[in-house]
Amino acid sequence: MRLLWVWFLAVLAFPVAQSRSSLPWAANASANGAPTTAAAPVVPTSAPAATDQPAPKRRGGSWHGPLSSVIDRLEWVGDRRLKGSDLSGKVVVVEFWTFECVNCQRSLPAVHTLASRYHGSDVQLIGIHTPELERERDPAGVARAVQRDSIDFPVALDPDGEAWEAIGNRYWPCFYVLDRNGKVSYQHVGELHQGTPEWDEFVKRIEASRAAPG
Repeated sequence: MRLLWVWFLAVLAFPVAQSRSSLPWAANASANGAPTTAAAPVVPTSAPAATDQPAPKRRGGSWHGPLSSVIDRLEWVGDRRLKGSDLSGKVVVVEFWTFECVNCQRSLPAVHTLASRYHGSDVQLIGIHTPELERERDPAGVARAVQRDSIDFPVALDPDGEAWEAIGNRYWPCFYVLDRNGKVSYQHVGELHQGTPEWDEFVKRIEASRAAPG
């Protein structure tokens, strides 16, 4: 009986394993596309200061990032078509957007600045249009929005959300920096505006990816 009592006390003292609830990596977006809480990006531990000096072009390795499995299957607006082979060795800046998203439209000045700043360099800016509403699935509507907004960089059509799911995106707009091998090195959720700490950090991360070994 004494042994049974000792065993019973030991069972009570044994720590009980608790099931961990799955915590979302970011809060849900609001109805108009703006996140209620920005996601915590996965970033390098340090990065060099941003610079306007162009980095030397590098050959880079194969393009093996999360978009590599879908990029060649996407349709593109107009004749600005890209493939994974075109992006290998480049730093790629991706914006997920949709043409009726107010937050996306508010980010246009910053997007135009990025496109102008890195035109002809080793940084390739692309837009991926993933519709939220049924009427945003119309390719002609996307083409009109591209013309309306004077978007002069390649825009891919993602009507079924293949690219969206491949990279694990959840927001409009959302910006990604991909390194020379196509892997995500930084993510910015929500509107992007020049002259803000978020803008400075985003440019800093682009420059860090340019300076990193290919």
